[in-house]
Amino acid sequence: MADSFLQKLTRIHEDATMVGWDFSGLDGRLVADEPGWDFEDLCVDAMSEAEAAIDLGTGGGERLIALCERLGDRRPAHLTATEGWRPNVPVARAALKSLGVDVVDYDNESHTAMPFTSDSFDLVMTRHESYDVTEVARVLRPGGTLITQQVHGRDAEELRTWFGGEAQYPDCTLEHDTAAAVAASLVVEEQQDWTGQMEFADATALVEYMGLVPWDVPGFTVEAHLAKLAELDAASPILISQRRYWFRARHPDAPV
Repeated sequence: MADSFLQKLTRIHEDATMVGWDFSGLDGRLVADEPGWDFEDLCVDAMSEAEAAIDLGTGGGERLIALCERLGDRRPAHLTATEGWRPNVPVARAALKSLGVDVVDYDNESHTAMPFTSDSFDLVMTRHESYDVTEVARVLRPGGTLITQQVHGRDAEELRTWFGGEAQYPDCTLEHDTAAAVAASLVVEEQQDWTGQMEFADATALVEYMGLVPWDVPGFTVEAHLAKLAELDAASPILISQRRYWFRARHPDAPV
């Protein structure tokens, strides 16, 4: 029995591959709370007033396409996107080509400057993508807006309690990021923190999820944690905390 459980979970974990940013394979087996705000609505409102906008970490372009469909003729005249995970770059380019969106292969974690001239955009959007706020301030036009939703550094901390490892981004907090924005001479206009939960039907769903987001517990293997996975499976459903935050900041209209 243990061998078949091991083989099943190992196969599921190894076969789990993220294309774009798609968790639909877990439909019906993963139920996740939603924050008290609607980030897509916030982006639609901001995009409707922008001439040139950029979506950092666009994934496979799915979210940007949905935003453009909602906006119709009100979408920005000039749209750009970046994506830092190489397998997603051709996916995003193919998906966004018909919208005339230029997809730039760029990963902020390379610690290089953004490949855009200063004052290029009046809106920078980043959902669950790392960014250098000093670079964002540089590429924003005077009066331009940064709008971001981020995963808190303590998100899904149960996974590390159960399977080991350290938080990969401990500085990802609302307090840290808004302070960095202010230090970059941006004006924080609105902000909110949130805690909720995800409910996995069983260990099979959890292992598939971990295969899709391997950065949550780097080096995880089913074999090394089989006993804990069996324990969690026996007590299903499996609950894991979620933490998110968002804020909007504006570039000053004049130098400060």
